[in-house]
Amino acid sequence: MAATPRERRHEKTRQSILEAARKIIAAEGPEALSMRAIAQHIDYSAAGLYEYFDSKEEIIAAVCEQGHRRLTEYMLRADQNLPPDQLLLELGLAYIDFAVRNPDFFVLMFTHPATGVAPGADAQAMAEDIGREGSSFPLLLAAIQRGVEAGVFKPRPDYGVLEMAFTAWSLVHGLAMLRIGHLRHFPGDFAAIERESLLRIGAGLKAELP
Repeated sequence: MAATPRERRHEKTRQSILEAARKIIAAEGPEALSMRAIAQHIDYSAAGLYEYFDSKEEIIAAVCEQGHRRLTEYMLRADQNLPPDQLLLELGLAYIDFAVRNPDFFVLMFTHPATGVAPGADAQAMAEDIGREGSSFPLLLAAIQRGVEAGVFKPRPDYGVLEMAFTAWSLVHGLAMLRIGHLRHFPGDFAAIERESLLRIGAGLKAELP
């Protein structure tokens, strides 16, 4: 059933709120985000925003959800038919590229409490939570699963696909955070460093350990 004019107006305003929030984060950082700032940005009343979102935290959660979808779109640019080790490399490079192009957005996505895993979750529950709709984690899982099935990546009884995915994600995320944070002014050849680092991650997953 087609949306009514009222429903279309409601969704358009909702998207305008989220777009304003993203622009404020990009220009001034997450700490500048407030209901008043968003309202001023779209020439709306702060009280009127509560028709669309219950709180600033709910807006942030929605912005983060959109961010994860955009990150997934970046990673989907990698040719999914590449050999598993090459696909893993391209996924990692896309992840870092997204972080570099959207630094404040990226930090918010992975530091705001609304986006975290619930307290007390075990490894499987964690995987299900971060693998929800819009998440990029299933792409990583699928790439490593394909590598294992092809005999490229070498799991062990206590170190399977899920653990391998967490390892690869942790190392790539660390590279991304250093790139946009502590080493943002480092005059190195990041393209070469990142590619070599990711190749070594893949080599580690391919190694037969005693």
